[in-house]
Amino acid sequence: MIFLKISDGLSQLHGSRRVFEILKKNGITTSVVHHFQTDTDDSNELALQIGTKIGSLLTDGDGDGVMVEQVGDKSPFTVDFIRTTSFSLLQGCRMRNTKTEFVSCPSCGRTLFDLQDTTAMIQEETGHLPGVTVAVMGCIVNGPGEMADADFGYVGTLPGKIDLYYGKEVVRKSIPEEQAVDELIELIKEYDMWKEKEEEEEEAAVAAA
Repeated sequence: MIFLKISDGLSQLHGSRRVFEILKKNGITTSVVHHFQTDTDDSNELALQIGTKIGSLLTDGDGDGVMVEQVGDKSPFTVDFIRTTSFSLLQGCRMRNTKTEFVSCPSCGRTLFDLQDTTAMIQEETGHLPGVTVAVMGCIVNGPGEMADADFGYVGTLPGKIDLYYGKEVVRKSIPEEQAVDELIELIKEYDMWKEKEEEEEEAAVAAA
């Protein structure tokens, strides 16, 4: 295994791509893990840094993982935070699924519920299901088309009413909004794609060990 760290003062992106050009030219297929150092203590800044500097490389197939190292005297991130952020990067690059994938529309004047709060609530209840994709769409106009690749869909149809989809098919109609998240959970269970949080956390801990 190769741990790739680009020297200070050089572009992480361009330096790494040059290394991968050399590896490919010489037929070297050894796994490569990007060693990324940061001195930030801002979680959003860290996500932005590794997304732009490492995520683009992984998306192009250049690399097999990432090791994040925080340097400097600023308040350190927890190990759990760095692990979660790293796994989120790998999932975003379609390399490893460790949690639920969510798809959401950007919201517009046709949105029939509070998209931000509802999405956050659905994420809280269903965010521990790797391999499952849930789409949250504010209206029936564009929702079904935008969520075509999702396993389950939560779509506003009338004020206060929600339709639930399995794939591209409506399976439950006009559910009162206050009951819709619970109904979504029952639908996921019905199609045998549900795991209890405790069970999933244990499996994730074993996988990360």
